[in-house]
Amino acid sequence: MNSPLVIAHRGACGYRPENTIESFELGIAQGADGLEFDLVTTKDKQLIIRHENALSGTTDIANRPEFAGLFRSGIVEGKDIDDWYSEDLSLDQIKQLRAVERLAELRPGSAKFDSQFVIPSFSELLEQDFIAQKILVCEIKCGSHLENLQDSIGSLAAQVISGSSAKNREVQFIIESFDFEILMQTKHAMQNKGLSARYFYALDDIRLASVDIQSLSAQIDGLAISLAMLQAEPTWVEQAHKFGLEIWVYTARAEEADTSIEAYYEEIIQSGVDGIFADQPDLLRRVLQDSRGSAYDY
Repeated sequence: MNSPLVIAHRGACGYRPENTIESFELGIAQGADGLEFDLVTTKDKQLIIRHENALSGTTDIANRPEFAGLFRSGIVEGKDIDDWYSEDLSLDQIKQLRAVERLAELRPGSAKFDSQFVIPSFSELLEQDFIAQKILVCEIKCGSHLENLQDSIGSLAAQVISGSSAKNREVQFIIESFDFEILMQTKHAMQNKGLSARYFYALDDIRLASVDIQSLSAQIDGLAISLAMLQAEPTWVEQAHKFGLEIWVYTARAEEADTSIEAYYEEIIQSGVDGIFADQPDLLRRVLQDSRGSAYDY
């Protein structure tokens, strides 16, 4: 069995506020093979890296009186939520905000860095030296931010990648989305730009029997599924591999270990998945390296 790839989930977000340059750089320093992050748009059609288009959970916007009037009802991944929204702020306004830890009670160590880091744009990440020869998993988010776009968010992503230096530094791109239409739109836009990427359809809370893996295999390269789905039906891996699809699992979090850290990660590794999204990539890497007498290919 080959060793699964270690993907720093929104960076090393167990230690730094997620989706920041500082979190990404730490994740790579901790031995991750690549990074996963989320893309949404601004009022002026710029791509920024946030968990969702609602901003209060991952920024300090609630403490910024100059933006109080922008609080409204909007849509995040199909849900109506009252919040501040990325599509109401320009990139310059976004740059006035600072990142905060989304899970502050669970991760007080990360919360110590609240309000220290700026909100990065997609373009900024693509110019960082530490991404050279790494995997970038770009999750395209859906929500009310898409209503302001004349072109697709996938086209914007392709434009940013095409105009960056990343494509000349052996960066491997994976485009991921929970929305299949958005995934295919982005694939079309990338191909029109002559850009190389792989395409992963993300799934949550769905049974294996409800997914036509064989048909999907003609259009995509892999599936990203939740740990709960994998634990409920371990045959996800076998079925995906049968039709030539990789299968990656989200999200390995040390805080969710109910035995030892080592046993928690080892169970995920032994499932045979091809990649693991991890909030603490250093701990997953350590368990992989400490596995003795296994059949892993390092």
